Amino acid sequence: MSWDVMVLDLWGAAPSDVDFGADFKPHPMGDAGEVRARISKHLRAVDWSDPTWGIYEADGFSFEFNMGKEAETTDFMVHVRGGGDAVASLMRFVAPNGWSLFDCTTGKFIDPANPSDEGWKTFQDFRDGVIKGG
Repeated sequence: MSWDVMVLDLWGAAPSDVDFGADFKPHPMGDAGEVRARISKHLRAVDWSDPTWGIYEADGFSFEFNMGKEAETTDFMVHVRGGGDAVASLMRFVAPNGWSLFDCTTGKFIDPANPSDEGWKTFQDFRDGVIKGG
């Protein structure tokens, strides 16, 4: 079980300024190797032994980067597990690259100027309730 967030490039625009109609296509982020390098520049300990599935272990949480097998990357998923301040670490590589972060739990983009951990906390509450049988 994980908290899932999608990373995409919206040309540096605020997500509220983007038309997500039927013709919407995110801006290409670059080839997969370039995207991995841009992530690793800010999160140096990512294990890319499998280039399609990077692993980052931090204090109390982990990220799994689901990069897929396409040569050109337009978006990717990050599966977050554990506890702690995962949102700050996500913003460490998202913000400097001008990428946007879509929280699959809340159905909203996370504002890089004021990052909310609402979805992360909601996920943890749900997960903990399932574990406790409640």
